[in-house]
Amino acid sequence: MWIEVKDQQDIDKLMESYGFFQDSCLRDLYMSTREFVDDQRVMHFNNTLTASLLFQREFGSDAVLELKFEDIERLNFKPFEEKEHPVIYDATIRKQNGLIYWADSANWEIDDHDSIWISGKKLFWRFRPELMGNIKRLNDERV
Repeated sequence: MWIEVKDQQDIDKLMESYGFFQDSCLRDLYMSTREFVDDQRVMHFNNTLTASLLFQREFGSDAVLELKFEDIERLNFKPFEEKEHPVIYDATIRKQNGLIYWADSANWEIDDHDSIWISGKKLFWRFRPELMGNIKRLNDERV
């Protein structure tokens, strides 16, 4: 069951429930765009831009968390360099100017292009224990 984040109290509950993202990693990121082509080969642009972010962490009974952003405004993703350590030590969730932001650092500021961050009009979350481990939700095998 999805839990919607509407206000600061909801943000605080999410952050506390997932240990402020301490010692977690972003396992998966999936995005669905606004565009699609129907069976008549007509292109449409009226879907909602949505993303699912799946996190795993090394401790706690609720070690796998999924965030779902709807009506995405912006996504900033910068892959880690090979020599960098991709652990998230803390994170930020903030509501500002009608948008909800998640970023991979507690000291994050809006438009920081060195961080991984996303903003959208709506945010939902749920625990996904069945997705612990080296799961593959995307078939990336070449055929």
